Amino acid sequence: MKLKNRVAVVTGAGSGVGRGIAQCLAEEGAAVLINDIKREAAEETQRLLLSQKARAAVVASDIATPAGAAAAVEAAVRSYGRLDVLVNNAGRQLIKSTADLAPTEWDAILSVNLKGIYLCCKSAIPVLAQNGGAIVNIASVHATATIAGFGAYAASKAGIVGLTRALALECAPMSVRVNAVSPGTIDTPLLQAFFDSFEDPGQARMEYLKFHPIGRFGTPRDIGKLVSFLASDDASFITGTEIIADGGMTACLFKQ
Repeated sequence: MKLKNRVAVVTGAGSGVGRGIAQCLAEEGAAVLINDIKREAAEETQRLLLSQKARAAVVASDIATPAGAAAAVEAAVRSYGRLDVLVNNAGRQLIKSTADLAPTEWDAILSVNLKGIYLCCKSAIPVLAQNGGAIVNIASVHATATIAGFGAYAASKAGIVGLTRALALECAPMSVRVNAVSPGTIDTPLLQAFFDSFEDPGQARMEYLKFHPIGRFGTPRDIGKLVSFLASDDASFITGTEIIADGGMTACLFKQ
């Protein structure tokens, strides 16, 4: 197991991609501190990990606040005595044109997606520096190419990639690596809810699949396995980079 005796914090791990990341880290031997703003969701992920004989603890907090971000790091140290991996996965999305977007809505997206990562890193870096470690920030293909209505979300995700590069330079002397993963379309209940908003959900799903040369959407475990690699010693020479996991979507010039 690549992460045996390591301790990881995963934010937004109550469902979807975050849950998949937590599960994959646990399978590689890590003790996982599950953070989510929704306690019931976090506890559901915890039950899943515990049923697989993994070590898992929960802290419910809002990482968009200094106290909430610090709580996740402090809980990991309190529960397991150290911290080796921070995965900044928590995020929000809102589909709305920039002209119609209220300043409060802009702030809500940026405060979780970008400020939240800054706050979690600010709390975690001094602890990670004690033993060396890794930070993995979950960005999005929207950092590179986007569509109308995703202005705030795209801006936040592009900011994550830039912040990742800066953090990698700052943390390298501490033996802490920092990388970003940019998922494409990941098959989660949230994605299905999006398709269900169409008159014909099945047809909508088929149309979106056409953007994916690999012939399928991603899964939370696809992202979880990549994060586990970046968190492990197998990636010891990788820092300051963004890895896009999108089934070839951003490689397409036109829809197939």
